[in-house]
Amino acid sequence: MQTRSILALTVILISVLASALAGRENSRGKVQADQDERAPAAFHHVHLNSVDPSKAINFYTSTFDVTKKTRVAGFEAVQSERMYLLFNKSAKAPATTPDSAIWHFGWGSPDMEADFKKHLDAGVAFQTPITRLGSGTLFAYMKAPDGALVEINTSQTRAFIHVHLYSDAPLCAAEWYKKHLGAVGRNNAPTPEPCEVPFAAPSEPLGVIRSPAATVRIGDVNLIIYPRQRPAPLVNTRGHVVDHIALGYANVAPVLERLRKSGVKVLEEIHRFGNGSGRAAMIEGPDSIAIELVEEGR
Repeated sequence: MQTRSILALTVILISVLASALAGRENSRGKVQADQDERAPAAFHHVHLNSVDPSKAINFYTSTFDVTKKTRVAGFEAVQSERMYLLFNKSAKAPATTPDSAIWHFGWGSPDMEADFKKHLDAGVAFQTPITRLGSGTLFAYMKAPDGALVEINTSQTRAFIHVHLYSDAPLCAAEWYKKHLGAVGRNNAPTPEPCEVPFAAPSEPLGVIRSPAATVRIGDVNLIIYPRQRPAPLVNTRGHVVDHIALGYANVAPVLERLRKSGVKVLEEIHRFGNGSGRAAMIEGPDSIAIELVEEGR
């Protein structure tokens, strides 16, 4: 009788201990999922469509000293600091009409005059020669392969520093990036309510509509958001020379679930990222921009 009591008590103790351990593991799993969901994004890559990726890669690596050729999950790629340009081989020339949310991307220059001359001497063609803004900032637009527009502009570094976007409502778009993707605003100035602000008239140089504008930062890269320059609504970025941008996360699943619950449109469910061991998904951001969520490996 005493032996049976001891056995019963042992079974109860083992059951209680197992439940406690399971609860602890579940708690750890929930904490990890919460941490993954809230983890800040890194700017992972700009994805380009190209009829000749090798030629495009040679252009970027020969033009910008901070870049090198590499491969990412099977994609031919260019690395610049902690971000990449990835390339899809396109059977036909990609769209270059400035009717999507992505205008151009670019690198910095601590010495614009010297760098501009160096690029000219190397045979780089420019759509817009070196030009000065009212702020004193110098910029120039290169004609890159496949019709891509690449900017160099005054900066303290020669790193890849920005992607320039168009928006139907730049201030609203900036708030979306901050709310959903954890982007950091350039300043703490409150966004007006409503955030849909009338566009200013075009200004020189180049007759560009520059206001309202906003800048947010994701990882090491600025997203500079200008008003759209055409009267028609912006179209989806897919199929354009700059197909989409991508953000990097340690774990895509909880991030995608959080975005879905927030009403963000999911374009592609979680799938294998290239031929690697990581995963990816695709969402739609403001102004029909395609944004990939990437984890390179687990």
